[in-house]
Amino acid sequence: MVSPIFEAVDISKRFGPVRALDSVSIAIGAGELHSIIGENGAGKSTLMNIFCGRLRPDTGEIRIDGQPVHLSSPKQANAAGIAIAPQEINLVPELSVAENIMLGAHLGGRAVIDWKATRIEAVRHLHEVDDQIDPAARVGSLSKAQQQLVQIARAAATDARILILDEPTATLTHRETEKLFEYIRSFKARGHSIFYISHRLDEVKMLSERITALRDGALAGTLDPVTATREEMVTLMAGRPPGAARKPRRDVSADAPLVLEVEGLSRPGEFDDLRFDLRRGEILGVSGLIGSGRTEMAKCIFGLTKAASGEIRYMGKPVRFRSPIEAIQAGLIYLPEERKQEGIFPLLSIVENAALPSMARFRGALKMRNREMLDEVKDSLAALKTKFGSASDAITTLSGGNQQKVIIARWLMRGAKVLIMDEPTRGIDVNAKYEIQAVLRRLTEEQGLSIIMISSEMEEVLDVADRILVMHEGRGRGIVQARAETQESLLRLAMT
Repeated sequence: MVSPIFEAVDISKRFGPVRALDSVSIAIGAGELHSIIGENGAGKSTLMNIFCGRLRPDTGEIRIDGQPVHLSSPKQANAAGIAIAPQEINLVPELSVAENIMLGAHLGGRAVIDWKATRIEAVRHLHEVDDQIDPAARVGSLSKAQQQLVQIARAAATDARILILDEPTATLTHRETEKLFEYIRSFKARGHSIFYISHRLDEVKMLSERITALRDGALAGTLDPVTATREEMVTLMAGRPPGAARKPRRDVSADAPLVLEVEGLSRPGEFDDLRFDLRRGEILGVSGLIGSGRTEMAKCIFGLTKAASGEIRYMGKPVRFRSPIEAIQAGLIYLPEERKQEGIFPLLSIVENAALPSMARFRGALKMRNREMLDEVKDSLAALKTKFGSASDAITTLSGGNQQKVIIARWLMRGAKVLIMDEPTRGIDVNAKYEIQAVLRRLTEEQGLSIIMISSEMEEVLDVADRILVMHEGRGRGIVQARAETQESLLRLAMT
């Protein structure tokens, strides 16, 4: 890089007593993809929000083409050629895809919008990112993956020359991911630049010209992707080698009692003739490509949808949960994939999020036994090694990994016997992922909890599960012992 087109120099930011960024300096050149990696809470989002005008730094300077600039709003950042496609969906669900892409950027005069030209421009940007999304479709009818692609097209429609992509492939299929990578290469070929944030380190290594790691709000170091290894990246982020605290798995006894049995479960268009069982203290991984019916199966067992045929036996007795309330009362819990939309209550505190399903236990004659409730929440969170300031803080102040621990604590307090966890570590950094995995192993080994873990990451399923159910196009392709399989063997099963 001869001369940077964008520089952030000695950027610092505090939120009250919390230091989010400490003298961070980062630059990017024309046509460069610069990846920013780090654990949740490392300061990545704060830094990117400063870059796109959502936050202002306490100290430091931003320069574009060598000149100092003050980006006090997203509108100013857009005018300076900077746009972000955030990880969280931020679209208007009732508007069409084309209207969302060109929102605030309509073509025409001040008084009259040229709708035809606006739609043509929207379609052009959309098709650069993905040409299989209907521009006339209502955004609320799209899948999460399609909405993510629309967000990227919307950011590109600002004519940005610096694009910030935050976990862009977290929900994408293989085809959508490859299409996005094509767009990234095309964007760079035009001399434009990308700040790329992802926990998928293989992607980071493949796409980047440079990799910068943040740790605890400070610059941890910069790596050359040509020579950097995954282990070096994780060590730089976490300050210690990956998996340093991981323990070997133990074998689940073949005599352990069955807690869940599924026989011939079918729901037309989603899954067909599924058969598996789950033992006390076991983690059953569910692997398969996106669209294989994994989530649909979980929601059906939980009572969110109804099966057309088949039988479910829970604790040895036939059941057919008519609603999630019945499943929860029986101790069978489903933790959804969309943690921020469906898992947490963002306006409530940490203690309220953890205790909400158990409130009835803390009712006194005249008032709530708040001290008792707070003590139990703190004990539960401490047992899961949750990192938080005050239990009265909003849950949104926590990192993704610690939010997930609060959700787990919520259901352990409610007496959960079986957890069905859908992508439990999605959007969580590598070190926090290992912590969550260790928590799951400990809960099964020490408390006899049984877990069905759905994950798109085959490496995670192999690391954590005792057995693995492999699904393809709604059907089970086999149940295998995790220790005897490889990613390649699982992929072969998942694609046959």
